[in-house]
Amino acid sequence: MVQPWEATLESVLISGKPLPRLVAPATDALTVRRRLSTTQPERRARVVGVATVLAERGGYDAVAMKDVAEQAEVALATLYRWFASKDHLLTEVLLTWIAEIEVVLEAEPPVGGRAADRVAALMELIAEAIASRPRLAAAVTQALLSFDDGVWDDEHEFHTAMAGWIGIAIGDEPVDQRDAVIEVLEHVCFSSLIGIARGRDTPGAMGARLALTARLLLRR
Repeated sequence: MVQPWEATLESVLISGKPLPRLVAPATDALTVRRRLSTTQPERRARVVGVATVLAERGGYDAVAMKDVAEQAEVALATLYRWFASKDHLLTEVLLTWIAEIEVVLEAEPPVGGRAADRVAALMELIAEAIASRPRLAAAVTQALLSFDDGVWDDEHEFHTAMAGWIGIAIGDEPVDQRDAVIEVLEHVCFSSLIGIARGRDTPGAMGARLALTARLLLRR
């Protein structure tokens, strides 16, 4: 039976509709660390929204900084002050998507069943989200693999968020070597994302693999 937390999380993962509280991200969450004017967070959120739409429609190659600037109605120079490169911008798109998921998980933590079942359900939902937005998922993953200096902080934040999701799904259930289990699950998830971005894997296979990995690591 589908748990309420699964239905809520699925709506955020798959719909692609941003939550109202995330339309204008807080300044301390920005990747480019500088004080913004009262209008800049809204403009910056518009830039991220435009990049998201372009990536969903055409993938990584469809996102061009000049097009983003024009459609978001910001100067190209301003865009480059906020984001050093396209990869930098796309990883910010990823972090915005992640922030939406975190809001749901914190408000409605996974409940019911054993930790293995909750984590497996979470992993399957992530795979479904990727299947529903394949071009976007591939684009942000490709950007995350960039050697661009501007991506490094976002990459760390991504890995931290993924580990946090898994920890929330495990809950208070006692787990031997909990931190190691979370780390392995996060690495398997990330490697699967790379496989999808490279066209060597499918979301269905990813979901099945992640669910199996969760049950193998968390079975008691």
